[in-house]
Amino acid sequence: MNFHGGNVHSYGQKLLDFSSNINPLGVPHSFRTALQQNMEEFTKYPDIHYIELRQAIGEYLNVMDIRYIVPGNGAIELLYKAIQQSNKSRLISLKPTFSEYSRAAQQCGIEYHAIDAFDMDYQDIDIDKILHAACADSVVIICNPNNPTGTLTDKKKLIQLAAGLKMIGALLIIDEAFMEFTLDYPNHSMLNQLDQFDNLIIVKAATKFFGMPGIRLGYAISHDLKLMNKIRESIEPWNVNTAAVIAGCTVLKDIDYINNSRTWIAVERKNMFNGLYGVRGIKVIPSAANFHLIKLLHADIDAWQLKERLLERNILIRTPEGFQGLDGKYVRLAVKQKESNGILLEALKDVFNK
Repeated sequence: MNFHGGNVHSYGQKLLDFSSNINPLGVPHSFRTALQQNMEEFTKYPDIHYIELRQAIGEYLNVMDIRYIVPGNGAIELLYKAIQQSNKSRLISLKPTFSEYSRAAQQCGIEYHAIDAFDMDYQDIDIDKILHAACADSVVIICNPNNPTGTLTDKKKLIQLAAGLKMIGALLIIDEAFMEFTLDYPNHSMLNQLDQFDNLIIVKAATKFFGMPGIRLGYAISHDLKLMNKIRESIEPWNVNTAAVIAGCTVLKDIDYINNSRTWIAVERKNMFNGLYGVRGIKVIPSAANFHLIKLLHADIDAWQLKERLLERNILIRTPEGFQGLDGKYVRLAVKQKESNGILLEALKDVFNK
């Protein structure tokens, strides 16, 4: 079963959607313009090898050899294909984390092990626990920053993990879907470690940071050319549509949008954390991403009751379904624009501070 935020279609009302972690600056104007200027591109098939798109991704990531890049119909497609083509029999990840990892294991017919490696406040992970659970037949997947906790794992620890897994012949996938939201991106990214670890695949998404989830564009990067070719060959032809190609070739070069987005998240994430910290009856978890995980301390309110109370105020939040290791006392809240965040904070105070 799918457990994701953003399912506004299920409600017959206009909602402030705090359930999906999407850049509230919305679709970049550069893409709107490029779409209008390239309408004739829709009269022909995209380049089946996606050369121009891969070059744009490579320039954005400072990865000059496009053989290392495979674009996909969203990051999820690439996660599934990487796990499938690894020919491993065990998938190891953390709990709580993104629900699609366990679903990918189920779809690929392999074992799934969720390791309880976070500390009490979700600010750090125990690398030794993960290495102890791994073997040569393992794929380890880490979401960094992690969804739903917002935990940013220290790069030195990830290098330690990659090295330990390389020694035993295991594969490491790092899902960096939210990495662009971190304060000093790209310093925490493992992109500059790819040449050191041929057992490392990084998967990223254009849809989160660039505010257009409907486009469905992701990309995987690895120096393991054999595995990357297997992933590429396993994907159906023209899996990335023309609109996504135009988007990727445009927004990844939109410096103004990128800078404005980084300014927004640096200010509003901190402001929202401080506002949530001031609400009695909840505990807010520090986050490096564009969302906050909160724990409900009020004995009489669980996640689903809070969701219903906020829906009465036309606000949608993310309840813990699909996040293994979270009980009904946790909800995830996206960071949005200042005005919307203020509406949410006032609603939460109204619920908890009466």
